[in-house]
Amino acid sequence: MKYPFSLLTLIFMAILTGCTSTAENAPVDNYITHDGNLAIIWKDPNQYTDIESTIWLQSKFTPYLFTELTEELGKQVNPVLGKDQKLDIMVTNLDLAGDVQPTFGASADDIRVVSELYPPKINFDYSLSQNGKVIKSGSEKLQNMSFLFGIQPITSQPFAYESDLLKKWFKKEIKPDLIKR
Repeated sequence: MKYPFSLLTLIFMAILTGCTSTAENAPVDNYITHDGNLAIIWKDPNQYTDIESTIWLQSKFTPYLFTELTEELGKQVNPVLGKDQKLDIMVTNLDLAGDVQPTFGASADDIRVVSELYPPKINFDYSLSQNGKVIKSGSEKLQNMSFLFGIQPITSQPFAYESDLLKKWFKKEIKPDLIKR
């Protein structure tokens, strides 16, 4: 009778030990997205402040989010950059506008509540190069505290607030330098 109890205890301990693996050993998953002369590395998105999905599987939502943001910025970047120019961005943090709140059983999915309390934020490093030579680089911490003020266009564009942050940054910080060249 003592043997089955010891075996059961050993199995239970093995299960608990397997569940307590450290995050240090977990590989870092980076995503890379491209659109013409724009390349974005989404560095360790598991550490981002908030990229939580509400109705999709997170594994499907994350690549969709990154692809959409890259394509929207690419619409601004590619017409302006020359063939020999490239913009590389490494995103280190992303916080989507709003906050995911539970519905407490009212529906199967949680909802994203968008209010001025939860503005969109994005942190990244960038490098603009021409013929392989860096002509401008830096780090940015963008946020728009007044993203809900003013006239809001009716759009079906996903991630409009985050796209707007990136587009405004490009128009202000990068485009003027390109026009001078």
